[in-house]
Amino acid sequence: MKLSISRSRENIWVWLFWGLGTYLMLEIMPFLILGLALKKTAAELAGPYLACAMPAAILMPLVWWLRRREDKGASPKRLAHGWGASVALFSVAMVVATIYSGVKLGFMDPKYALGGLVVSVLLSVPISYFTLYYMAMTRISSRAAAKGDGTRPK
Repeated sequence: MKLSISRSRENIWVWLFWGLGTYLMLEIMPFLILGLALKKTAAELAGPYLACAMPAAILMPLVWWLRRREDKGASPKRLAHGWGASVALFSVAMVVATIYSGVKLGFMDPKYALGGLVVSVLLSVPISYFTLYYMAMTRISSRAAAKGDGTRPK
């Protein structure tokens, strides 16, 4: 069986294999450097490594699903809402992973972690949602106009 990146739009498993595999390989280098700098064992780094891998595992299936919906002709407004919600969920997962890793590795005081989590989520969700919503509306609308299919955002 030959795997190719071009088939990834068709099959979620190919998409996850290439996307998540690449992400995990790129993520391992900073954790190896961190382990050497902090003199941490692999067991001590395993929790933060997996926590930082979870946001990508959440976002990648959502990206695949949104691209499939775009190929099937979903409305630009629905796609933009989907992109905004997906990235807002990704930002929450990143905040949780970062704070968990910071506490686990001793960078943050656990007493202040919950307050930092709340403030970070309250700031990151609307910023990421609306930023991606408007970016997606612009890009999807320009693609539709370039195709000349008459699709207009509602």
